[in-house]
Amino acid sequence: MTSTNNKKRSNYYVRSINRAINIINLLANKKEEQGITELSLQLNLHKSTVHRLLVTLEDEGFIVQNTITQKYSLGLKFLELGNIVQERIEIKRLAFPVMQSLAQKTQESIDLNILIDDKRVSIEKIDSPHDLRRIIQLGKSLPLYCGGSGKAILAFQSDTEIDRILDKEDLISYGVNTITDKVKLKKHLAEVRKNGYAISFEERTIGSASIAAPIFNFQGKVIYSLSISGPITRFTKQKIYLYISLIKNAASEISKTLGYR
Repeated sequence: MTSTNNKKRSNYYVRSINRAINIINLLANKKEEQGITELSLQLNLHKSTVHRLLVTLEDEGFIVQNTITQKYSLGLKFLELGNIVQERIEIKRLAFPVMQSLAQKTQESIDLNILIDDKRVSIEKIDSPHDLRRIIQLGKSLPLYCGGSGKAILAFQSDTEIDRILDKEDLISYGVNTITDKVKLKKHLAEVRKNGYAISFEERTIGSASIAAPIFNFQGKVIYSLSISGPITRFTKQKIYLYISLIKNAASEISKTLGYR
């Protein structure tokens, strides 16, 4: 059985990627910079093959060449990726106590969202204790243009990014209040950015409401959002004003723990 599985996996094996990874691992385990000849000998590859791989890795920022010695070492791309991974691990740990406090104050469902591949994905949640509540699905990719959680992320991207994301989306209607006109949507997103929060009433799910706020990381970028959601019948005018204040304060608190000033 294992042999069969290995054979199936070998059908997807890309030798050039494996060789590039071997170069990265070798550079990671060496204190000194490595030249083409050294890498060629250690990896048992022809110099021309090593050179092609090095050029590609350098162009993508994964390695850098010392202009004096002409030798190679790991690039800053790994530091950037390491920070992203670390931040994604940290965000759930740092946000959860704030989410618990918010859940206790509102008695509604609270969820933490992340921007992945131009979609928003819920990565942590606390369900409302009410029998009638908003059901949040962890790990499901949803569009950014409708719903509070998505709009709270999308509105804080650059104008160029917003255009790029909207141009690739089919702006279909999910709920009775989904904004499907690009011009109106961009005006609405400008208001979200100005106000610092997003509200959704039956934009994505009939009978559901949500209020969300952006979370800024240490670079001042918004790749997370925090939201309060539940049945529209419980989102009275008085509660909406309270929830706006609570969600903005909670998102601001998490942003500060991520190093945003």
